[in-house]
Amino acid sequence: MKVPARWRIGQAIVLVLIALAAAYYYTKGWHSPKGTSPALDSRTAGDMLGFGLLAALTWLTTPATGVIAVTTVQEALRRRWIVVLTGFSVLLLLFSGSFTGLQPGSEEQFLQDIGTLFISTITLLIAIFLGVSLVPPDIERRTIFTILSKPVNRTEFVLGKFLGLCASLALALFVMSAAFLLAYMLFVTSRYTDAWAGSAVASRMPLGWTLGNLANALILHYGQLVVVASMALTLSLFVSSITAIVFCFLAYFGGQMSSYWQNLGGRAEGGDASTSISRGMQGMVNVVYYALPRLDRFDVHTQLAADTPIAFNTVWKAWDSGLIYSAILLTIAVLVFSDREF
Repeated sequence: MKVPARWRIGQAIVLVLIALAAAYYYTKGWHSPKGTSPALDSRTAGDMLGFGLLAALTWLTTPATGVIAVTTVQEALRRRWIVVLTGFSVLLLLFSGSFTGLQPGSEEQFLQDIGTLFISTITLLIAIFLGVSLVPPDIERRTIFTILSKPVNRTEFVLGKFLGLCASLALALFVMSAAFLLAYMLFVTSRYTDAWAGSAVASRMPLGWTLGNLANALILHYGQLVVVASMALTLSLFVSSITAIVFCFLAYFGGQMSSYWQNLGGRAEGGDASTSISRGMQGMVNVVYYALPRLDRFDVHTQLAADTPIAFNTVWKAWDSGLIYSAILLTIAVLVFSDREF
């Protein structure tokens, strides 16, 4: 199917924006802010691969892919459990300031923790349960024949479902995040008259800075959702929904423990005999480590608690690894779906 020139122009604009973001990262963005740990101050070819993957996804997105993505978002909005769950979450987040009395003396930190944790949990559930239920119904109802009989190939179908799933998650995350940030802003401004200026004496950062840091943490969480969404969609193509859900939860919690698997393998290579593990167990640990996504890179609760800025290099290095993992999963999904007989 020939792609219209207007569509290609839009893609070219997006590609220019991706190139500008890559140039910023390569020249300046890879540095950590002054006064913070320079542990992430490095730039490698792998860091730039994520920009290339975004560019490739942009170029592969055809009008047919866009139509399927929009249809997927509409389908998600028609599912009552998503609308009810999101609406209920928004209400709880708007009144989350009333729960701060559970931890006197650390109200702001408690509100940050409970808000980000609640949003992470709800959106994770949406990502998994929605992701595993997008393609199988089309196959069971035989509507897949109607879709593929049109000028839509199987790659466009899979990419359209994935982009629609990501857009649905972005919408849910945006609504919840807006409610949470609004509730946090109102809570802090009601307690401090100098909330926007901050207080050096009380070691309290300006409200605008804190809101920006929370927004960066939520952007990182969206990266996790993209990885989980690609996993749920891929698994739903060749295993049952229940099995896919179980594997997604196992991969999520296992990915959060990636540093543990890494350290365990490191102790196997060095260290004394009393703490080392067998070669066979070391091999199993390495398989687990490399098979799971590095979701621990998206966890910045420590930085939020310590009022450490979440810099662009922190966000992008996590997103870069997530995009690489998602690209591998989507490639598998396209190959499996292309060879599947209905």
